Amino acid sequence: MSTPSRTEAKKDQFIGQAKEHVGYAVGNESLEAKGKTQANAGQVEETAANLSGYVQGAVNQVSGAVQGAMNALTGNTSAEAGSKVQEKKGEAQKSFNS
Repeated sequence: MSTPSRTEAKKDQFIGQAKEHVGYAVGNESLEAKGKTQANAGQVEETAANLSGYVQGAVNQVSGAVQGAMNALTGNTSAEAGSKVQEKKGEAQKSFNS
């Protein structure tokens, strides 16, 4: 399975909704059903992409915090700053994906 993509998800939602509306307008139940299916698949993919991004953010946040604590204990201040950046990046990723 490929990595979930917000872009592909939004595309599927848009195209699916268009098919659904056109199918409804012209009385084509098959096209309407295919549109609903595609739109729903897009919603599922978007949720998966958000979850994936949130988890990656949590991993970055925790990893940065742990590395920062280790660097603080050893007195490595330059590496400690880099770890803080990674931790903040993780926080931003989590915020963006929630």
